[in-house]
Amino acid sequence: MQSMHVRRLLLVILLVITAGLMTTGSTATLPPGRSVAAIATLVGDYLATHPTVKRVLRSSGISVTLISCGAETGSPTDLSADFGHGFSGRLIRTRNATYFQTPIGSEIAPGKYFDKVTDYYEPYSLLGIGTLAMMATNLIDGHRAHALLINRGRLTAASIEGGTGPHTIHYTVHIDVRRAVERLNLPAYIAYTNPMPLDQRTEEEYAKVRAGDPAAQARLRARIAGDLGPSADYELWVDLSGRPVRYVLSAKTRTEMAFSDWGTCMVNAPPSERVRELKG
Repeated sequence: MQSMHVRRLLLVILLVITAGLMTTGSTATLPPGRSVAAIATLVGDYLATHPTVKRVLRSSGISVTLISCGAETGSPTDLSADFGHGFSGRLIRTRNATYFQTPIGSEIAPGKYFDKVTDYYEPYSLLGIGTLAMMATNLIDGHRAHALLINRGRLTAASIEGGTGPHTIHYTVHIDVRRAVERLNLPAYIAYTNPMPLDQRTEEEYAKVRAGDPAAQARLRARIAGDLGPSADYELWVDLSGRPVRYVLSAKTRTEMAFSDWGTCMVNAPPSERVRELKG
């Protein structure tokens, strides 16, 4: 009889320990529940309320870095981009002045690497850096267009990672590209990816898309699907406070974006001895 009581007592203790371990494990390893829609818009939503951040994008030989210090008009920014084949540049805006360099690292005069924008610059002189900045901004803000596709995907994995280091929550969304593109909001997509086309033919085609032309919309859907490939996977890492750390969109081309210096990054003007200032 005593032996049976002992066995029962041991069984109860074992069950209590097991339940405790299960509870502890679930708290430590199960990430917060988020819908696909919430995952799709998380980056954009967080940026809208936390605009001071450093972002670095890499995609198929292209790199773009943007340091933003606020969202209001006139907020300091430092944008650099390298599209390859010698097409690169950097544009720094402080609250008092604007500086540019193109291509990156080039010397424009002995010891001078940056031009300061003044009233003595004709608009055509700024066309190159303006075009580069527009293209780079469209890429660095690519999360807006990606969200339209991710929202049509399926959550396939969610976990907490980090080991002994900082923990992150890792979400993976699988996208059937053909199905996602069939239901894609085309006017919103082109507004995010190419709001100001550089050639007249593209502008006319986009006007047809916005007007609801079935043939133009079919052509655009086919092009988007062709650019992405048959399927894509979106991976998003956020820290335990919900701040984006990194995301990767793996399609025909791999795109990676890293976030850092939330709320702490700064933009400084280049050293004055490295700046050329044209005067009348």
